[in-house]
Amino acid sequence: MELVRFNPFATAPSINSRINRMFDEFFNDSNRTISNSARSWSPEVDIYEQEGKVVIKADLPGIEKSDISINVEDGILTLKGERKAEEVSEDKTVYRTERFYGCFERAFRLSPKTDVESIEAEFKNGVLHITIPNAIQPAGKEISIH
Repeated sequence: MELVRFNPFATAPSINSRINRMFDEFFNDSNRTISNSARSWSPEVDIYEQEGKVVIKADLPGIEKSDISINVEDGILTLKGERKAEEVSEDKTVYRTERFYGCFERAFRLSPKTDVESIEAEFKNGVLHITIPNAIQPAGKEISIH
């Protein structure tokens, strides 16, 4: 996985959706039900390096392991899944719905030298841990000038 310099504008869509949600909550009547089923969502992730490996942790509460897939194609690791909406029964009154449901997708660019066969994933307590060994960089070589 390649580490990329932080760009504060890269998070703008996430910040924009949070600001929109804040305005929705402020201006909507608190007695009205707000449906999040039609909105898109994306799990929040932490990415860090530890013991020579890059670790991606994704928060996926309420999702079954069978509803998550991880694929690597053309140097892109893609995390896909779906949080299924709970069935609404007629015997309960819903006052507010803030959790997001539906499909999600996140993608991460890997180093071209990453050994994709060594990538491991573990799902425990609603958190997905993806461990990616650092790419082996070839040793430098001094070139003699003739």
